[in-house]
Amino acid sequence: MNPDQFLANNSYHKNKWHFKSKLGFYLGYHYEINKLGLVRQARAWGEPAAACYQKNMNDGHCIHVCLDGNFDIERPFPNQVYALRDLLRLLRCRFSIPLDGICFHRQYSNTRCPGKNMDLSFIRSLA
Repeated sequence: MNPDQFLANNSYHKNKWHFKSKLGFYLGYHYEINKLGLVRQARAWGEPAAACYQKNMNDGHCIHVCLDGNFDIERPFPNQVYALRDLLRLLRCRFSIPLDGICFHRQYSNTRCPGKNMDLSFIRSLA
């Protein structure tokens, strides 16, 4: 198990899109949460992301959060869940995001992301 995919994902996204953020990263998400619960910000608020370009959900009005892991075959680690809870509460407060504004990637793109072991109603309940 590699608990931290930030650098690998940043490198992968650099090679795929070469889409550098104001913060100096290439990661296509605003935040990534590793399996130990460490939250890293890769894009500034309001900055476009690489995900969900199919539905114009990457124009800077959305905040994209990624958790390390394959949630078709595993579940998020408890520290990831706690970190996600805290981040969602912060973002909801800061930007007045309604609960139904918390969405999964698969709602906007032809993907399984974040996987069958992630439940949207549970994630919304954290916030």
